[in-house]
Amino acid sequence: MKLKNESIFVGELTTIGRRTGLPRTVELRLAYIDGRFYASSATIDNKHWCQNLLKNPMVEVRAGGECFACQARRLTDEMLRGRVLSLRDSPALANRVVFEIIPQPRPMNPG
Repeated sequence: MKLKNESIFVGELTTIGRRTGLPRTVELRLAYIDGRFYASSATIDNKHWCQNLLKNPMVEVRAGGECFACQARRLTDEMLRGRVLSLRDSPALANRVVFEIIPQPRPMNPG
């Protein structure tokens, strides 16, 4: 599957467990906008993936048959947050927490 801009799809997010230090993978609905992934949650208090992501923002996303090493952060840009939520839900659920998940450049192979 080729990732299409402004699309919603089910992908896998792997975080590092905040207590165990072990990889933890969940399936989530993700948005893909302008080369970045976005995940949202109604609450972060009882979602382990959210708590893990806040403790260690280095995550991995599996989408479109590819694996992306990423860095995540809580999204604070309200315009972009609204754009993400309007793609995800109709009408947009304005109270959701949104995380921006940014693919990191791959190191060049020495050669």
